[in-house]
Amino acid sequence: MKFVKTLIMLTTFCAMALGSDARVESLGGNVGFWPGDDQTYTMFPQAVNNLDMIQVSGAGAGSDNGSVGVVWGDATTYGFMFSGDENTMINLLWGNGSMGVNFGLGMANDDNGLSGDDNEATSSMTLEGSFGMNMDFGELGVAFVQDGGDDGDDDTDDQSVMGLGFNLRRSQPVWLFDNMLVGFQNVTITNAGDMTDHNISGMDLTIDLFRNFDMGDGVKGLFAMGFGFSSSSVEMDGETTDGSDITLPNSTVAVEAAVTDWATVRFGCNHSYTLSGSNGDATYMGDASFGWDFGLGFDYGSFNLDMTLDNEGLFNNPVHYVTGRNTAPLSASATLTWSL
Repeated sequence: MKFVKTLIMLTTFCAMALGSDARVESLGGNVGFWPGDDQTYTMFPQAVNNLDMIQVSGAGAGSDNGSVGVVWGDATTYGFMFSGDENTMINLLWGNGSMGVNFGLGMANDDNGLSGDDNEATSSMTLEGSFGMNMDFGELGVAFVQDGGDDGDDDTDDQSVMGLGFNLRRSQPVWLFDNMLVGFQNVTITNAGDMTDHNISGMDLTIDLFRNFDMGDGVKGLFAMGFGFSSSSVEMDGETTDGSDITLPNSTVAVEAAVTDWATVRFGCNHSYTLSGSNGDATYMGDASFGWDFGLGFDYGSFNLDMTLDNEGLFNNPVHYVTGRNTAPLSASATLTWSL
């Protein structure tokens, strides 16, 4: 069940996220909790109208794992994204001031030139798009992704993926919070893993309340708490296994603090408790998940550098790193942003 849920989430979110954001990753990982961040367009495409930048994501991880984007415009905004995915043809962003669109297309074909049963021509096509607009009731974003192809093997049926997503963010004063974020995703995978009669379908719904705090000079805080429901259906060899998870509460705590006028330290923590879960006839409760991330941000005037910390040794022995005597790197990759 957990493998299926992870597969569903990755299929939906990663398809639409054209770049990675080191800042949000170290602040809990949900860009919806940080209005105004430059990666907000991945959830609400109309935010592309607020961008004028050149950005390199995944620096240090190798060109196959990185991406480069340029976004600019006045009345109309255009953006182009390029990544290490060898099958991606185009990733385009567009905005007209009140709405925004993300569009991606990937295609591949490989024909060995042989005839008859020896021909194992393969092909694939990925189509993804999202639309966003600010409405009277809040910020709205919808997304769609379809992926499929021919694996060149007559013994297996070809895999196909179809996903739909919906996000809503609005001002909603409730209890300790002042904003609400709602997300819904639905994914269907046919012939998963290129296996005949292995089909997966699932949905995920999250409702979160959050509040951003001004905690003092140069210090920002975040507290979010919400509810999650996910369900899945796995069909294999004619047998179907259904499962579901209810998580309550899902919590995120994050702090971003300016150490100097050019350096920022970031911390984010996520905790989720499974109130009720099932996988076929088996049921369970508990199994809470917990994790944290740290990050650094540097403002060099002409550009910003953001990185997540894979090594927390900086906090245990800062002098060792400040003086350059460390042997282990702080981060595996970073994001560089030049504002136009």
